[in-house]
Amino acid sequence: GALLGAVLGGQIGAGMDEQDRRLAELTSQRALETAPSGSNVEWRNPDNGNYGYVTPNRTYRNSTGQYCREYTQTVVIGGKQQKAYGNACRQPDGQ
Repeated sequence: GALLGAVLGGQIGAGMDEQDRRLAELTSQRALETAPSGSNVEWRNPDNGNYGYVTPNRTYRNSTGQYCREYTQTVVIGGKQQKAYGNACRQPDGQ
């Protein structure tokens, strides 16, 4: 939940409804855990037509030994595309 909270709660999340956020969060977790680097994992809200995708990129270990992954989050809300870039690191509890 926290890994994309900053992205979805910030500028890129403006205009997203609760369902958009839920779909984006679930898709992001799945993409970062299982998708090959450079592949797009898409979500789509059938109620409002909004959609987006997550593109996981480089996997690395940070200075404290956590596994991390760079990613790009793209959303299309009301026909307008927005992109954000971030890093997500696995927590000690595996989340």
